[in-house]
Amino acid sequence: MNGRNVFAVLFIVAFLLLFYIILAPTPGGWPEKVPVTAGAGTALWMDRTFEVVLQGFIILAGVVSILLLLVYRKRKEESA
Repeated sequence: MNGRNVFAVLFIVAFLLLFYIILAPTPGGWPEKVPVTAGAGTALWMDRTFEVVLQGFIILAGVVSILLLLVYRKRKEESA
């Protein structure tokens, strides 16, 4: 395996581990009752936390894939 393959495997493992840590349910971590909030804006975002995290990971994965494609194309042009 060359260095790029090793880096790719480590990057994927770290990404999946971070994804699991953020989205895995923790026992006793959430209250049984949702606390009453004074502002309506806060109450609207209480249930959307995991959606926002997931969308952030999707955007991050897209940006990383585009950057990797650009670097690959640049190296391919330099070697030709």
